[in-house]
Amino acid sequence: MCGIAGLVNKNGIVVNAELLNKMANAMKHRGPDADGVFVYQNFGLAFRRLKIIDLSDLANQPMFNEDGKVGVVFNGEIYNFQELRCELQTVGHVFKSQSDTEVIVHGFEQWGESFFKKLNGMFAFSILDLRTQCPSLYLVRDRFGIKPLFYSLLDKNFAFASELKPLLQLNWISKDISSETLLYYLKFSHVPQPLSILKNIQQLKSGHYLKYQEHVLTEGVYFDSIQLSQKTENNTYCKQEDEVLSECEHILKQVVTRQIISDVPVGCFLSGGIDSSLLTMSYAELEETKGRPIKTFTISYEEKEFDEGRFASEIAKAFHTEHYELLVKPKDLFDLIPKISEYFDQPLADTTALPTLLLAKFAKEKVTVALSGDGGDELFWGYPHQRALLVLNELQKLPFGARKVLFGSLRSILKASLFGPFKNKFCQQMVKLFDILQFQDEGQFYQNFVGSLGPLQMPELASLLKEKADFSRPFFTDILEQLRPLDLEEKVTHLFLKTFLVDTVLAKTDRAGMAVGLEARVPFLDNEFVDFSFRLPFSYKLKLGESKYLLRRLLRKKLIEHGLSSRLSKRKKQGFSIPMRDWLRGELRYLLQDYLSFDRLKREGVFQENQVQRIVVEHLENRANHSHLLWSLLVFQMWKEHFSA
Repeated sequence: MCGIAGLVNKNGIVVNAELLNKMANAMKHRGPDADGVFVYQNFGLAFRRLKIIDLSDLANQPMFNEDGKVGVVFNGEIYNFQELRCELQTVGHVFKSQSDTEVIVHGFEQWGESFFKKLNGMFAFSILDLRTQCPSLYLVRDRFGIKPLFYSLLDKNFAFASELKPLLQLNWISKDISSETLLYYLKFSHVPQPLSILKNIQQLKSGHYLKYQEHVLTEGVYFDSIQLSQKTENNTYCKQEDEVLSECEHILKQVVTRQIISDVPVGCFLSGGIDSSLLTMSYAELEETKGRPIKTFTISYEEKEFDEGRFASEIAKAFHTEHYELLVKPKDLFDLIPKISEYFDQPLADTTALPTLLLAKFAKEKVTVALSGDGGDELFWGYPHQRALLVLNELQKLPFGARKVLFGSLRSILKASLFGPFKNKFCQQMVKLFDILQFQDEGQFYQNFVGSLGPLQMPELASLLKEKADFSRPFFTDILEQLRPLDLEEKVTHLFLKTFLVDTVLAKTDRAGMAVGLEARVPFLDNEFVDFSFRLPFSYKLKLGESKYLLRRLLRKKLIEHGLSSRLSKRKKQGFSIPMRDWLRGELRYLLQDYLSFDRLKREGVFQENQVQRIVVEHLENRANHSHLLWSLLVFQMWKEHFSA
């Protein structure tokens, strides 16, 4: 895990090495162990290293092949690097290190762009190819966007980096905020790829690569989950359930075996939920033969409604892990709030980012790598919103006018009652549901269920902005066009893989880990496990209303084998929930009074102060639950203050 950056100057202007160093130092937290820069005429590469595999200086970057014609800066891990290394050695390539980075250098030298498909890992890297008269620069991002990569092309100047901060060291990149992106951020609580919060910077899409040569930027796709799904959907899956269960267990153990390869200590995040428990069990069983316990980490709360510590402790005890539990109190989270803009270089309003940061910091005291259960919910339907889409999909058959009248009337009646004695959570949720069921088309329907559950309709959100933003074309239009040939279940699966997973879940895990120099790995997104999940009939994911059916069956099997109650396999999804709704009415009310005050909003000129104040009042008076939207506004305001400094 590292930080990468680079640039190409227009008109052959030689790159300034000191500027490259500034770009690298702006992301020192991603790689505190070593740095490096390389300049070739108007091309430059910059790097910060977090040592994970091959701790020697031979693995430092930028790294080149034998004749210095192919170089790379690389952030991430290649899990099949040993197999690729052997294959490359058989055709004559000579390696000087034991690192996975060097496999990228020789792999591209041997196979060119077709090499990208061979990789199993999490990565964002740049390759500088000097073998032709006109050098070329490649940017490549992993299949699901586990690792971030930003870039900008303006007036023939080209630059890239793992974060926004290095790019803002360049005087030709402004800090102008995109009103379009801001609108989508308020809708989803995240910035959707390929946009960034700034007008002149974009994110490279997951599974994509860019080639920059002679001031021309071309984009290619080396992996698309939809295409993989279409290749496997017609395959007949005739195995009995017990056989499928054994196959799942075997593949998961193979995946964990690959992903615990490291020259530094490795641990496991353990919430006591299905995904993290399965990873812990697989990892513990692998290490059991070596007679050493694995390290597991969890967060607990005094409030039972949010606490998962007791479930994690049961798993840890049964599998004899060296378990560490951090008791978190509200004040611990409150103290972290002023720092989130420093750690997350784009606004990210998922409230679980706060406990994730604390967990990463806690784990870093003992390990440098931690396994995380990200991806299991998307692949095996762990989210209530996914199931809601199945149930409510039939409503698309009703004409828009009929739905608007029906649900609009119900919303108005219920909202009026919230001024009276019915100020309860259920009524507020129903108001929100009736609001989002007034969607105009398929695009609006789906976008209401990604991110926070439809905080407001898009016209209302747009009315919060002083600068006009075009919301007439739903953001998911292009994605839905790709999804059109698929059935409903597959459509929902890929929608979440292409949006919420990459833009919220993985962004949160990467930034939280990198803030403290911790590498988080996500075994459920290993190529082999993803391929397996796509081969499965849908009934193994959702069966008789039971989500994550196969994973629950596997967990039940493992629990019984180790003398534990199978009740842990029946738990509903909980996650890192925190009571933000109530905190904003109590302990965190001061944030609303500061960052969303009338005078401050008017002075900064981004949001319509009267509209925002109305939302604040509705929430504080318990006439609505605007916690998602208010937290999004607060996070943006804190981010803006930090990045304007």
